[in-house]
Amino acid sequence: MEIAHPPSDAQRLDRAMFLAEARAITQPRLDVPPLSDTERHTEAISRILRSLLNETRGDGREAVRVMRRLGTRLLDESPQTEVTPYAAWQRLVNLARCTEAFLDVESRSR
Repeated sequence: MEIAHPPSDAQRLDRAMFLAEARAITQPRLDVPPLSDTERHTEAISRILRSLLNETRGDGREAVRVMRRLGTRLLDESPQTEVTPYAAWQRLVNLARCTEAFLDVESRSR
């Protein structure tokens, strides 16, 4: 029998930081940020989502498997060849919303 250890405070802190970063992006805005800012945030959110995907590899819970498929699909989508600031922002928002939902699903299905 395998004993499951509760997550450490460091893991909870990381998840809280991940969620705060994603929520800052998904808040409604009236403007589209500069492309350079969006690209920087996209890299950060992509790293967070990839770490969640790696951490939950082999997790048998249905909700987590669904979120893994969605996250993988979003990360695999290649940006258009000529990226506009708006298109880049929409991609970032989609990645951030997926990250938010992934964290929510994972915490609820424990």
